[in-house]
Amino acid sequence: MSDNLKERIKDLLYQYTQYNETISLQMLPMYFLEPNIRITVRDAESGIFGDYVINSISLPLDVSGQMSLSCAKALERI
Repeated sequence: MSDNLKERIKDLLYQYTQYNETISLQMLPMYFLEPNIRITVRDAESGIFGDYVINSISLPLDVSGQMSLSCAKALERI
């Protein structure tokens, strides 16, 4: 493989490869949410915009608790 071809491949990978971006959310319980559901997050304060897929959910057992979501950035829709 020529050096020029290797450089071109590295350049394309750099331009079009996205790293696995994850976020964690704390909120009041929303019992309709489930793992593998796609959600849209728009938070100007933290700079988080885009679609995420819920990986895991932690629900509180007490009345005043908050649920915790672990989400990964969703791939572009085709």
